[in-house]
Amino acid sequence: MKTIERLLIFVSWTVIVGLSIYFFLENVAVYLTGFKSTNYTNNPFWVGLHLIGGTLALLFGPIQFSTWIRNKYLTFHKLTGKIYIVGAFVAGLSALRLSLLSSCAPCRVSLFILAVLVIATTFSAWWLVKNKNVTAHRQFMTRSYICVFSFVAVRVGSLFPLDFLFGQIDDPTFDRTVNEYFFSFVPLILGEIGMVWWPTLNNIRVKIKVGETANR
Repeated sequence: MKTIERLLIFVSWTVIVGLSIYFFLENVAVYLTGFKSTNYTNNPFWVGLHLIGGTLALLFGPIQFSTWIRNKYLTFHKLTGKIYIVGAFVAGLSALRLSLLSSCAPCRVSLFILAVLVIATTFSAWWLVKNKNVTAHRQFMTRSYICVFSFVAVRVGSLFPLDFLFGQIDDPTFDRTVNEYFFSFVPLILGEIGMVWWPTLNNIRVKIKVGETANR
């Protein structure tokens, strides 16, 4: 079972890192090499902050989940963790501002909520580790990274219409809004199921089996 779990974890991180690299090349590198959309031109300061903060968070985020690095190089883990927190805060704060300027008016709410979640979960992770609650810190770091990665999911997800789930949506604005909300919040919901729902239900199932064995 452990082998299967390790394989799933490896595949998951390979997909996450691969999508992050794709996002960087298609959305960050092109900006740095001179490509600028209307949104970039009108808001270069906030977009620049968002790209820099997001890049730091995406780059140093996966390192925080490496048990090997955490056990062998704790100082490095703490340093990269601080860089991640700074990057996530910068990305979240700049996203708050950009949410008010998005060309997709219905998408502004989802972007604003996602930005608030990035800031709130990252602050919670920092606060918990400062107060020596390592278990809760790890959970909120997971939530924080999921929220950061949701920005990637939104951009990559825009390439994959959700017709197979919701049917064809003819209105392009509504179609984009559905994609924004889906890829902004479904990853966080799945993360909560994996971290909280499933372990809780599994723990109850184990207790029931133990109780049945004791009553025999």
